[in-house]
Amino acid sequence: MRIKLWLVILCIISFLIACTKQVEHLFEGFIQPSNFPAPLYHFETNEITEAKFELGRKLFYEPRLSRDNTVSCGSCHIQSSGFTQHGHDVSHGIDDRLGSRNSQAIVNLAWSKNFFWDGGVFDLDLQPIVPITNPVEMDETMNNVLAKLRAHDQYPSLFKKAFGTEDINTERMMKALSQFMVMLVSADSKYDQVARKEGAAFN
Repeated sequence: MRIKLWLVILCIISFLIACTKQVEHLFEGFIQPSNFPAPLYHFETNEITEAKFELGRKLFYEPRLSRDNTVSCGSCHIQSSGFTQHGHDVSHGIDDRLGSRNSQAIVNLAWSKNFFWDGGVFDLDLQPIVPITNPVEMDETMNNVLAKLRAHDQYPSLFKKAFGTEDINTERMMKALSQFMVMLVSADSKYDQVARKEGAAFN
């Protein structure tokens, strides 16, 4: 009887483990918060897909975007610090060079019409070119970046999965990075909860 009981328990555990393995992450795409205005980003020219988002995330944390392969976008936009460089008056770039400003937090960019502290770039799809080529940030050329990505053993297939072919060019790279950045939405603060009448209140 005891053996049968243990067999039943073992079967239940095996079933639960199998069910857990079958649970897949559901990619929901861009979700418009109900208390936000309409986004300004041009989704019609860069349709959000899971493959492009995942490619953009990999590129965001890819140090090969810098001259000596040591600095990624995530080096100055640190996820655990709200995608900024906490603890520094100004950002630290390649060779520990100091910038003139600190990194902006990159959240809710879908509602931004210009980028950088001086608002010098008006299209998110062009924004990453500036830090990549800036001599105190990543200090690399786009031609070199593309050459490194093309020579990598994973990127050609990742670009094919995202865009249909293995062609790696600046436009595709920028669109993938935009997909990752535009999905970084902060919409669950106490203010947001009050605005959506979800039970929170200011005292």
